[in-house]
Amino acid sequence: MKYNVMMASDANYLPYVEITLKSLLMHHENLSVFILHTGDIPESWQNDLQPYFAKRYSTLQLVHINKSELNSFSVNNYITPATYLRFYIDRLLPYSDIPYWIYLDCDIVVNGNIILPFEYLDFSRHTLAAVLDPYVTRIGHPYQDGDYFNAGVLYLNMKKYRLGISSFSKELFELHEKLKESLIYGDQDILNYYFEDQWISLDKRYNFQLDHMISFDSLDTSPNIFHFTGPHKPLDNIFSENVCVSAVISLFRLYASISWQDICSLPLGTIRANWTNQKR
Repeated sequence: MKYNVMMASDANYLPYVEITLKSLLMHHENLSVFILHTGDIPESWQNDLQPYFAKRYSTLQLVHINKSELNSFSVNNYITPATYLRFYIDRLLPYSDIPYWIYLDCDIVVNGNIILPFEYLDFSRHTLAAVLDPYVTRIGHPYQDGDYFNAGVLYLNMKKYRLGISSFSKELFELHEKLKESLIYGDQDILNYYFEDQWISLDKRYNFQLDHMISFDSLDTSPNIFHFTGPHKPLDNIFSENVCVSAVISLFRLYASISWQDICSLPLGTIRANWTNQKR
């Protein structure tokens, strides 16, 4: 079965999109990958990468969302209009009969099998699985009475939306209009409000965020997804004295330097950062 993976980006973030995609193909095959964008990513980029995806029995497809549709969303120096592209996932549903979708942010490197949660989670009563956000939980958030998830990695069962029971994007747009004056974390606040009791908490290995890296002690198994949350990104001119953070920066830079040809010529799982029983 081909699982669906969705990302959202503009041309500015393509170097990070490629890092995520390279790491995805390093650990998976049989994927349908979609990139939502606002029109500034050329189709030639997709065409150039298709042969590498084909080697992993996978496909890559750009899906254009008109930039004018994003004009009403709340933005700041950190949250751009492109962040809200994930609200348009229901535009992708006609492309696949499989209801299971994984959304990935662009500041992510895959470090193992990310399909596994679909094999053990019970989606009969829930639509979403996600990982708690340690940063927002630590400093406070608008939903003090409930848990708050990070929206950079989302496991979605879109079955009810495929059946036309409701319009996912329409409901999120309406929530944005209702809440926009009180938003702190933009689209992430809206998604937390929308899903409330409809989501399952995932092990942090499936969205190992910067706060997890900073406070890292040890794990029984290595994270399957590293997520470099925050305004500073691994390809910037940054360094860290924290051993764990530095190791993740190096992993991002490794994928930035390795060629697509080399990625697809290596056996699945060849590149993997082993964090078991390591300490800061």
